[in-house]
Order: sequence, then structure tokens, then C-alpha cells
Amino acid sequence: MAKYYLTPTLLNSWSYCTKNGTLEDFIKVLNKEPFEDTESIIKGKAFEKYMQNCYEETLGGAYQVPVSKEYGDYLLYGIVDCLKGGIIYDYKYTKNYDVGKFFGNHQTLMYLEMVPEASKMVYLITNKCEKTVYPDETLQCISKIEYDIGDIFREEYTKDMFPETIDSVLHKFETWLKVYNLFDLYAEKWKCKY
Repeated sequence: MAKYYLTPTLLNSWSYCTKNGTLEDFIKVLNKEPFEDTESIIKGKAFEKYMQNCYEETLGGAYQVPVSKEYGDYLLYGIVDCLKGGIIYDYKYTKNYDVGKFFGNHQTLMYLEMVPEASKMVYLITNKCEKTVYPDETLQCISKIEYDIGDIFREEYTKDMFPETIDSVLHKFETWLKVYNLFDLYAEKWKCKY
């Protein structure tokens, strides 16, 4: 039975911390401290809504699908933006896009582990998303929402493209937490409730 939850957000926060972030920021995520939505998060949510309603390739898919899998002491957990035809889709907004930006994202490896029937994971990415809301004439409700979306970039990954396995990532994560005396905090805050 799994002892601890593990999400792509936590693993990506840890990865960012080890490369160019701060330990303080990672500890905030580890502590599950609330944070305010940034402009990028707000635009990301608008882009996701646009894609759900307008992007032909993912129309009719299953949106916001919770997925999980017990993996040793861990319960891997995440929410897939769209699952359709054996493909996991994830919508991303980023101010600055470079080709391959999401290759090292732990979300890919985790989602392909949790949804083994998926053949690949596809990131659909934009660096421009402006949402305009038009009220009706009485100003009592919304009459129309328009989106101005920039180019949509695409990155596709399969499990065999990664040099690491989920085992190696989990081992490095656990070892790092212990080296920085953070494993007890993780065990307390991310303990499985059942």
C-alpha cells in the first residue's frame, strides 16, 4: 500500500530547485502553501478552455481526467488535461517557447506510467493567449468570449524516449530529500490518507 502522494508539480518543482530555483521556493511547494495565480497561470487556464472548446484534434476528448497508480511507497497522482484516442494531451502557456522545452518535464514520464494504454503524450503550447469577455447589453451576464491565440507548438513524447525511468527519478528524489533533511516534512505533508 502506498504511503505518500507524488504529483508532477512536486517533482517539477524539485527539478527546478536543483537546477536554478531556490530551496525556499521548493519548501513552499513541499508545505503545500497556497499561492496566488500569476498572469501566466491565468493565461494558461484561458488557453486550456479555448483548446477544450475550439481545437479540432482534442474536441470530444475526456477533459480533466484524474489518474493515479500505486508505485512502491508512492501513489503517483495527476490530472490529465485531455485524454483522447489513446493519447494524453497537455495544454501549456509559456511566455517564452523554445523547441523541446517540455522534454525534461517529469509530467510526461509520470502520466505515461499512470496511463499505460496511452501511446504518447502530446504537449500543445502557445506563447500568446488573450481572452476578451463581452457582457450582454444589460451587463448582467456574459454574451461572448473571444480568444486571440498565437501559434500552437507541438511536442510529442513516448516512454522509450527518456533516458530515465520512473524508478530512477523516484530514487533521486527520495535521496535528495534525505540529504537536505526534508524527507520527514515530505512524509508528513504528502502522506496518503487511506
